[in-house]
Amino acid sequence: MKKLILSFVFVAFAFGINAQSNVIKTNPLALAFGNFNATYERVFGTSSSLLVRGQYMYKLLGSDVSLTGFGLGYRYYFTHAKKPVPGGFYINPQVAFSFGKITNDMDEEYSATTVGFGAEIGYQWVWESGFVLDLGIGPMYTIAKGGDSENSLDGIMPSVTLAIGYAF
Repeated sequence: MKKLILSFVFVAFAFGINAQSNVIKTNPLALAFGNFNATYERVFGTSSSLLVRGQYMYKLLGSDVSLTGFGLGYRYYFTHAKKPVPGGFYINPQVAFSFGKITNDMDEEYSATTVGFGAEIGYQWVWESGFVLDLGIGPMYTIAKGGDSENSLDGIMPSVTLAIGYAF
């Protein structure tokens, strides 16, 4: 029996089982602009978390697109001493990658790929009910290639997070 209890404690510690160590969230306003996204955040340690993002974009500035994207981020919570993680002020270095096809107004189809590196600073509220509101902003250096060299873009663009979700 003692070994069973010690095993359970070890597993709970190893996987970080505590209140609200997982968050699933999305930006419902993005759907109006042709973008579905979802983020999974996993708390590890007492001051940080790892984020995994997925997105599908079906409309961009009036053009039909079919872009699938993935992202990865690390969050360090500044307020971890006063507020339990995943709530509070954070800095979030991140990387994003997307690929797919874009169809312009003349029904010409181009393959497209983007890669972005950036960081955000923000604040995430987590209520006892599990409801989450996440707001963040920062710069993202993005390299986008579409079709030929005339359809490429690189530079610093804004990265904005507005998400609601559930922590468990």
